[in-house]
Amino acid sequence: MCEGGAIHAHHLPPTLQTAEVSGTLTRQSLKEALAAYEKDLVLDALKSARGNRARAARLLHTTERILGYAVRKYEIDPARFR
Repeated sequence: MCEGGAIHAHHLPPTLQTAEVSGTLTRQSLKEALAAYEKDLVLDALKSARGNRARAARLLHTTERILGYAVRKYEIDPARFR
């Protein structure tokens, strides 16, 4: 404990600390973070489906068309997973 017995955020478990105190404050916007997450999901699905777009779309519970938009948006080559 600190002087005077005060409890500070850094004394708390990481789950109760703010992102700033725990050093996990994100440096991206929400839009950037969501795009990165979406790209990771598409990549993981294509890896699992060995590049098969139809199967990857089913894994993501979406349509081939929507998956195709994401593939073009993130410039992903599904053939590299075959």
